Amino acid sequence: MTTNRTLVIVAHPNLEKSRANAAWLAEISGLSNVTIHDLYKAYPDLIIDAKREQQLLREHDTVIFQFPLHWYNVTPLLKEWFDTVLTYGFAFAFDGTPSALKGKKAWLAVTAGSGLADYAAGGAGVRPLHEYLFPVSQSLLFCSLDYQGVHSCYGMMFNPSDEALALSAKEYAKLIATNETPANAGGARLGVAV
Repeated sequence: MTTNRTLVIVAHPNLEKSRANAAWLAEISGLSNVTIHDLYKAYPDLIIDAKREQQLLREHDTVIFQFPLHWYNVTPLLKEWFDTVLTYGFAFAFDGTPSALKGKKAWLAVTAGSGLADYAAGGAGVRPLHEYLFPVSQSLLFCSLDYQGVHSCYGMMFNPSDEALALSAKEYAKLIATNETPANAGGARLGVAV
């Protein structure tokens, strides 16, 4: 049986001050099949090496994009990563050339400052988190990645307990270690509320 090689692309602009993203990374750092790739550390000048990134994608079976939600969107460097790396001829083509990413699994690991109730009708966010992430999921699908859903953790602005963050981190590590799909792939469960 072949081990699933997982690439975790971390796009947190201030990881040193993060609690949830740091807890997730601490929990998965010992997994032998995981490569953790911190974009802000790799590219402090914000200039992305597309060839290097494309090679990393080729070498892995599953890609996880881990980031805090910024104004209902991805972080700036992750947006730049999408624009720079997922290029014509590599990630997609219109002439029948297959994507280099075809068949690879991809999912999102997202932290949100607001609470779970804010991402519902009548809440401050008005709609579920997965609706705000639709452009990202659609981009992944367009590039022939097998989009698996979102693992999320809410309420970062409210100083969640260490126990709640540890629970979320254990769930995250279990998903990666067992190559499972996040429970909300269909949008039914939106994540851990802390």
